[in-house]
Amino acid sequence: MTDRLTKLYIEITTACNLDCVMCVRRAWHEPIGSMSRAVFAALMEQVAELPAPPTIHLSGFGEPMARPQFLEYVRLAKATGAKVEATSNGTLLNEATARALLDLDLDRLVVSLDGASAASFEGIRERGSFQQVIDNLHTLKQLRMHGTGRRGGRHANPQLALAFVAMRENIADLDKLPRLANQLGAWEILVSNLVPHTPELEEEILYSRSLTACAYRASRWVPSLSLPKLDFNANTLGPVAGVFNSTASLSMGGNSLSARNDFCRFAQEGFAAVRWDGEISPCLSLLHDHPEYIRGRRKDVTHHSFGNIKRQSLLEIWDSPAYAEFRERVRVFHFSPCTTCGGCERFPFNFEDCTGNDFPTCGGCLWAQGFVQCA
Repeated sequence: MTDRLTKLYIEITTACNLDCVMCVRRAWHEPIGSMSRAVFAALMEQVAELPAPPTIHLSGFGEPMARPQFLEYVRLAKATGAKVEATSNGTLLNEATARALLDLDLDRLVVSLDGASAASFEGIRERGSFQQVIDNLHTLKQLRMHGTGRRGGRHANPQLALAFVAMRENIADLDKLPRLANQLGAWEILVSNLVPHTPELEEEILYSRSLTACAYRASRWVPSLSLPKLDFNANTLGPVAGVFNSTASLSMGGNSLSARNDFCRFAQEGFAAVRWDGEISPCLSLLHDHPEYIRGRRKDVTHHSFGNIKRQSLLEIWDSPAYAEFRERVRVFHFSPCTTCGGCERFPFNFEDCTGNDFPTCGGCLWAQGFVQCA
């Protein structure tokens, strides 16, 4: 646990060149916006003044490379001395941009690749080309291996990660990702679950039973079951699946599968998010108003901000009593268990819960229950 700002997600735009089936932008009613260079530069000046600069991650609910000033923003972020990362759909990563990112020494690039074939990828990422993304990443790999521009020789950066949003439509591609990652030079594969923003998307989720299953919840009312490392094959898959669907609380290899329930990485590890208009939210989920569907019921999540960098400094907002108190409240996490319940009249909103917490409540957060992961 830390109360120092260690990572700052910055949404430089909500514009995107694709129209993915699971994107929250399909379900909200907000105007497209972009962070101006002046605002971004002022924010970077504030970051540079911090005792230890947080990791800067250019990401939000848009495609950062769709911002014409993207490379300039990377340059400004690197000038602070911070580690700089970005999340992209990879379609705009042409050779010129790849060369520039190597010269700028971008530390990490996360590319969303929700399919291991053209059919699965393009069925999800509308207007996207699977082959184009693969070609772009092959080019990046070659440039990293052979050097480019003023920085000759092999490049360690950017470290490449692949992000995969798992759903019924593409889960059959999961076992193809390690080989694909090796081919592309990716060092990391991040798998997250789908956040259903429509009733149709709720049919695509892979964790319906896990919302209430004891396998992912430590409880004194059920037995605990510890599994060793073992092969997953025709002999073991059926029994292991049965154990996962039982009432036992599971651990594997000494690691509890219940360890990340009621756990918010943003509060525990010192993360924050800046919206394109300068509003600072405690997490990505609270960056925008949006609907979510949990166990057949709609929940309207209202965004929350602790201040705007146009009116206060980043450090003033982070250290404000209200923000500090909220982080402590989320670490303790005495919120109502809305993801497992979802039954009372307070469920449809995040204004208050049945244990007395007021806005914003986090009991219905899919991130805090380990179903959704951020890059």
